[in-house]
Amino acid sequence: MTQQARNTLMWCAEQGITPRFLIRDADTKFSASFDAVWASEAARVIQIPHRAPNANAFAESFIGTIKRECLDFFVCFSRSQLDYILRTWVRHYNVERPHRGRDIGNNVLQVDFRPARDGPIRCRRQLGGIITSYTRDTA
Repeated sequence: MTQQARNTLMWCAEQGITPRFLIRDADTKFSASFDAVWASEAARVIQIPHRAPNANAFAESFIGTIKRECLDFFVCFSRSQLDYILRTWVRHYNVERPHRGRDIGNNVLQVDFRPARDGPIRCRRQLGGIITSYTRDTA
């Protein structure tokens, strides 16, 4: 398991991500050496309480969303295929789609966004149509 932790940290470094926290459940596959690898990178390891799935509600919600809206439609035959699908969907999730929630506003659109009233409407499909976006080209 510690090799998996090291691989994850290497991936984070490649993406320019510096993890500050690792929130995990109490599964026995997480050993003390697993926690030590994360702690060596100055990441604080937080274990959620036993039998308390709501303690990690944001992660549980995101995992459920990515399963329902994306992964349920694919059978992946390689790690690179899965990585491509997840990168494409997460980019769409974080950048293009409006988010749900109370009082969060639409923090997805750019600040200077002005809707175009004229021009042809373009349909952009990704992942075989799982992601469909519509834009209007300016006339």
